[in-house]
Amino acid sequence: MRLLNQITYPKIKTILLFSIFSFLFLVSYVWNFSFSWAFIFGVNDYIIFLLFTLFIGSIITFLIDKKHKTKLKIYCIIPLFQLLIISLVANPIRTWQIEKSKNETVYISELIENYKIQYKNYPNSLQELEIKTKIDIPRRNFIGTKYKYVISENGNFSLYFKSYYGYDYHYNPKKNEWITND
Repeated sequence: MRLLNQITYPKIKTILLFSIFSFLFLVSYVWNFSFSWAFIFGVNDYIIFLLFTLFIGSIITFLIDKKHKTKLKIYCIIPLFQLLIISLVANPIRTWQIEKSKNETVYISELIENYKIQYKNYPNSLQELEIKTKIDIPRRNFIGTKYKYVISENGNFSLYFKSYYGYDYHYNPKKNEWITND
C-alpha cells in the first residue's frame, strides 16, 4: 500500500527518479531507431507516435487525477516534455556528428594517401597505418560507429562509416566526394 501511495502521490524524490529513468529510456529509444532503416516509417514517425501516445496518456491521467484526487499525470507530462526536447535537439546533433565524422574521414584518407607515398602501397588496415605512422587513428567516428577500411581489387581503397537511418557514407578521395547509400 505504501508503494502505491508513493506512485499515486509522488514526492520530489520519486519524480526525480522517474525523470532520470524516463530520460534514459527515451534517449535510448530515439538512438535505437536512428540506426535502423528496417521499419516501415522513419524515426520521426515513431517519435510522433510516442508523443501522441503520451499526450493521450496525459489527458487520461488528468481525468483520473480529477476523479480520484491522485497525481498520476506527472508520469505522462514529464516524458512528453523530455521527448519534445530530445526531438528538437536530436537533428542538429545528428547533423553535427555526421559533418565531424566526414571531416575526420577526410583526415584519415589523407593519412592513408601519405602512407602510400611513403611505403609505395596502401596499409592493410587502419591499425597498420597507426603503428607505422605513430599517429593515433580514431577507431570510431563522432556518431559512435566504427570506420571501415577496405582495399579494393583495383588497388584503390574505400573508407566509410555507418550513419543514422541505415546509411553508409563512403568517401572517394580521388574525386573528393561523398557517396551515400543504404
